[in-house]
Amino acid sequence: MKKILNPYLNKEGYNCVCCAPNNPVGLHLEFWEENEDVLTIWKPGENYQGWVNTLHGGIISMLMDEVAGWVINRKLQTTGVTMQLNVKYKKPVMTTDSQITVRGHIASQRRNIVTIHLTLENSKGEVCDEGEAVYFTFGLDKAREMGFEGCKVEGEFMLLK
Repeated sequence: MKKILNPYLNKEGYNCVCCAPNNPVGLHLEFWEENEDVLTIWKPGENYQGWVNTLHGGIISMLMDEVAGWVINRKLQTTGVTMQLNVKYKKPVMTTDSQITVRGHIASQRRNIVTIHLTLENSKGEVCDEGEAVYFTFGLDKAREMGFEGCKVEGEFMLLK
C-alpha cells in the first residue's frame, strides 16, 4: 500500500471539507493506493452521527464521493466532476467503531465517462455500504487550467505529458 500525495496542498483557496488538512471542521482524509484500489481509512466520531452512535448517511455518501474523486486523480491523472452517485446502505456504520475503510476502483470507462465501484467496510472488514459513482472526467488541458498537475504516491517521480 502506497500513500498518495495530496496534489492540492499548495493551491490557493484549497479548503476541501474532506481532504484539506487545515480545514478546522474537515475530515482530514488521507489516501492510499493498493493495486487497483484507492482507499481512505477514517475514524468516525459522535459529531458525524445521524441516529445515536450511527454514522449519518450523508457522511457516508460524502466519503464515497471523495474516494471516487481520488480514484480519478490517481488512476487517470486528471480531474472531473461527479455526475451521479448511488449508495446502497446495507448495514449500520457505528460512530463508535475504531475505523472504517472506504475503497474504490474503476469499474468501467467509456471515453470521458468513468464508473467507479465503492465500498465502505467497518473495522471487522464487513462491507456495510456499496456505491457507484459516475464521473465526467476532464481532458489534461482543462485539468491543468484547474490547477491539477498530477497525483503521485510517495517515492514516485512523474512528468505529465
